[in-house]
Amino acid sequence: MEKLFLILLLLSSCSLLVSSANASAIFIFGDSVFDAGNNHFNKNCSAQADFPPYGSSFFHRPTGSFTNGRTVADFISQFLGIEFQKPFLEAQLAVVNGSRKDYPSNGINFASAGSGVLQATNPDWGVISIQQQLRQFQALIQQNQIDKNLVQNSLFLVESGSIDIFNYFLPYDTPTLDPGAFVQAMLTEVGDLIDQIYKLGARRIALFSPGPVGCIPARALLPGAPVDKCFGKMNLMVKKYNKGLESLVTDMPIKYPGAASLM
Repeated sequence: MEKLFLILLLLSSCSLLVSSANASAIFIFGDSVFDAGNNHFNKNCSAQADFPPYGSSFFHRPTGSFTNGRTVADFISQFLGIEFQKPFLEAQLAVVNGSRKDYPSNGINFASAGSGVLQATNPDWGVISIQQQLRQFQALIQQNQIDKNLVQNSLFLVESGSIDIFNYFLPYDTPTLDPGAFVQAMLTEVGDLIDQIYKLGARRIALFSPGPVGCIPARALLPGAPVDKCFGKMNLMVKKYNKGLESLVTDMPIKYPGAASLM
């Protein structure tokens, strides 16, 4: 919780959030940090959070979100005075069955828990890769389901990468890339995502960096990982990835005229 308040404190001091104070919508891409229930509406997905204690501290029921309450995106929405974004698959189902006419005007959450920035991350789980999340958003734009003026005045949140790095150390497959090349491949995908959402109208983009993945309890199950301290090799990859994200953010206003960025 302290980390969450720190994030909000940093956001509130940045020009991006100041410029987003009049934003009426948020579009969200990423993994379990942001997933508000897309996996729940994806019956082919094995990564689910539709059982207690998920949702227990705020919604008082599981919502498909991988948290006991609100996601980071939910807190940011509240901070900006915007209603929580619905999962894309939930909104799509409502439009298809006629229970609602249009897609929500306050933004959409495309995030899928278990996904990564690489398409090769957990496809057997049935998760929605960040590339597919982009295609879902792109289709809505092309079909005029989302107003382009709304997109330009919206805030875009992107968070992914921790699962890619964790999976790099799984014993099932021998990595074909060394750690540095693997991180660079991840950054290439993030760069492509930024490029595409900018072309679709995004102008205010916030990238979220993963935390020290090498310190999560599950790391102790990996071959060669220490059980009494953090996994240094894994955290080193996280640091390199976050440094690369920082460079992407720094270059964004130069590469993309009119864009405001934050990490």
